[in-house]
Amino acid sequence: MKIPAKLKKYEEYLKSTEKSAIDIKFKSMETFPWDSKCGGCPYLEKAEDYPRDKDGRPMMFLAQINFDDMPPLEDFPRHGLLQFYIGDDDCFGLDSTCKIVYIPEYKKDKDALLKENPFENNYMGYTPFTDEGKMKFKETSMLIGTESEKLYDMFRNKVTDDEWDALYDLCYPDGCHIGGYPLFVQSPLPCYDNGDTDVVLLQLDCDDECGIMFGDSGNCVFLISKEDLKNRNFDNVVYDWQCC
Repeated sequence: MKIPAKLKKYEEYLKSTEKSAIDIKFKSMETFPWDSKCGGCPYLEKAEDYPRDKDGRPMMFLAQINFDDMPPLEDFPRHGLLQFYIGDDDCFGLDSTCKIVYIPEYKKDKDALLKENPFENNYMGYTPFTDEGKMKFKETSMLIGTESEKLYDMFRNKVTDDEWDALYDLCYPDGCHIGGYPLFVQSPLPCYDNGDTDVVLLQLDCDDECGIMFGDSGNCVFLISKEDLKNRNFDNVVYDWQCC
């Protein structure tokens, strides 16, 4: 990560906050059931296995990660699929819950899998994306995000306006990614601030290719604790989205 000249005197601290991440870009296209994707049909052998909410209603399939296609990231699985489902309502499940499904072993056999999402045409609300799209991954790294109180504790009343603008440009954690730092459009979640749940399992930000947008220019984030991630326990994932 290159540090701008006007921030060189803070380089040692900024470099100490660097975290590995996986950048995600999308290509609007039909996908195979086992692909890394947004929307479309999840990897599923039977419609009966499709996740439902506490009231028995089918949830909204949001995204799927195939770790065999993704560059390795510390503590994350190296193989298998991870599926993200959210509540099917006008608030994209914000007041209900999410369901994260980990599939350690999968098969690439189209004839043995569902070819279409059995509930996509019956969603009660509209989706936070317009098109199905395949994920493309790229290794990257991120510096301490502008959403972190540690950044303000370090630089509050210590930098010029120009330096603060440069810090903001350098550390703003927007975009779709895995790992790194999250973006909270309104305010950070307490569980992130206190360090209990601070690993970015997935962040989906505004994307023109697949029309991804939560509310008015908003994004969503899924957070997990490092311990749960290591243990492949996805029952306590925190899901949130915020918009302008």
